Amino acid sequence: MMFDLKKTNNREAFFLYSNAEGNVSKHAVMNVVNKGDYIQGYSVSRRSYRTFRKERIVTMFDTQAELEAFDLASGCRDSVEPAPISRSQLSQNGSLEICFTGFNKQEKDELTALAASSRLKVRSGVTAKLTFLCCGANAGWRKIEEANAKGALVLSGDQFRHFMATGEIPYKSEEVDSIHTENDATDLDKLQALKENMAATFNTLRSLPRSNILIAQFVDGYAVGWRFAVKSVFKEALDIKQTTAVFDGYKYETWTQGNRYEFHRGDAFYSDKLGYSDWPAFLKLKHAAILKVRFECFAGYETVATLDGLFSGDFVPEHLITEPKVFDRLPLRIESQSYDPGTLVIDVLRPTPDQERVERVETLSLTQDEFIALLQTGYYWKKEKGHAPARIDILGEDGV
Repeated sequence: MMFDLKKTNNREAFFLYSNAEGNVSKHAVMNVVNKGDYIQGYSVSRRSYRTFRKERIVTMFDTQAELEAFDLASGCRDSVEPAPISRSQLSQNGSLEICFTGFNKQEKDELTALAASSRLKVRSGVTAKLTFLCCGANAGWRKIEEANAKGALVLSGDQFRHFMATGEIPYKSEEVDSIHTENDATDLDKLQALKENMAATFNTLRSLPRSNILIAQFVDGYAVGWRFAVKSVFKEALDIKQTTAVFDGYKYETWTQGNRYEFHRGDAFYSDKLGYSDWPAFLKLKHAAILKVRFECFAGYETVATLDGLFSGDFVPEHLITEPKVFDRLPLRIESQSYDPGTLVIDVLRPTPDQERVERVETLSLTQDEFIALLQTGYYWKKEKGHAPARIDILGEDGV
């Protein structure tokens, strides 16, 4: 077993993992929970929760850059045999605690009975000693975050049933992933759902059109002209999405630009493409630098004021020229919203003097918008109370 707890600083882990068939893959995992024979966390590359058996971890790395620089084609994939797996120690532990959330009454009663039959202690909420948070389709994302912060493993109902039957926790869960996907729904999606379900009451929400003018064009997988090497995989974080448009009754797909920038913790950006392809050469570059997101808060619109009242008068839906609908004392809610640019805490890493590894040299606090400007230009504006904003060049004078 190659798992090393000392290499999970800041609850991050970077490793090669061999699954039950012996296939090896790379994993960068944030918010790591260490529990018995397992570690669990949020997979940056897969944007979802994953559960890993410690005995199947092949090699651990100190940084995400080292993990990405490792060449799987060097023979590691074929040389690793599936690790012999013993029955989980967790399944033999008689002091496990579990909380069920997001299930209907019938399924919750069934799972509670299953837990009780195996002498698990069922809790009504997330506690400091909780072992499992078992989530149904209606589980809230905030509760999952709370359980993760307190060191509990997050399971779906099927994962828990499988664990009770075999002592093994399946690697992934589509049910838990779907909760995360729903949490990341755009304001436009939420607005559409609201329209479909409204009755007599409606909200006036800001619905901004998406633009056909993109902030980045990608050639050979990278943003053209940007000072940092930004891969096309970050289109979603830049709110560049394939959108269905309609013209004269015909539908077509086109790329559009929004303003909900969503860079995630663990996202890393190199000052040169060599950071992805030739790690030793990258470390020797004069102005080598890595920007890595430590904490994030997404950009978007938030409600700052609300007006509730009764409306009597004519209403023309969607500004269509048609016969108005007459309302008498219709419950009405109007929301005033403002744009929140979001915030990011960014670690700046540079090569050590011996050019063998990287180390953190400073930490920045930027808005999502300011971070995009830094990726584009290589500089940001340092703002301190009592001082004029100062232009800081991350890459040095030759990098501008």
